[in-house]
Amino acid sequence: EFIEKIHTSIPVLQEERIKKYISELKLSEYDATVITEEKAFSDYFEKIISSLPSPRSGEGSGVRKAAANWMLGPVRSWMNENNKEINEITVNPKQLAALIELVDSGKVNFSVAVTRIFSQLLKDPAKSPAQIALEQNLIQQSDVTALESIINEVLTKYSDKVKEYKKGKKGLLALFVGEVMKQSKGKADPKVTSELLIEKLKS
Repeated sequence: EFIEKIHTSIPVLQEERIKKYISELKLSEYDATVITEEKAFSDYFEKIISSLPSPRSGEGSGVRKAAANWMLGPVRSWMNENNKEINEITVNPKQLAALIELVDSGKVNFSVAVTRIFSQLLKDPAKSPAQIALEQNLIQQSDVTALESIINEVLTKYSDKVKEYKKGKKGLLALFVGEVMKQSKGKADPKVTSELLIEKLKS
């Protein structure tokens, strides 16, 4: 009983967490190692994971990999640029989990999430990511009817490029997507836009 009590009080070792992140979260050995180098950093990551919805069978590793990318990307960048430790960040793990879900659901893209929402959360941690996205009109446009209208305008404007695309220059799809994003002021859902464009360009 005494040994068991001591055992439960011992913190999880780095090696154990590395194994867990690789097997359960499907992270690479490199990512798992970097995240677990500092206990406080790893603890913050664990709190994000526990705040994300429990994955259904065979699902969920994607959003958890996204959490690792946030830790190794925007969060680590903030720490390096400001010479801060993870326990000094004003954004709590639940907020970051909510922001990750916002991106995963396709409501905002990753770039906007980092540059607009995450940066705003650092200044005003009282607000939720969804609240900031709504206030700043950052929710992506995925309504097919509204997007089709913009797509039709773009394809009409670049009718010569449409002909080139149909002759085999498939790389022009990026031009069309970029123009739709520009006309929608960055609010068009890139995935939905690409799918609609490909469908229209087939006709």
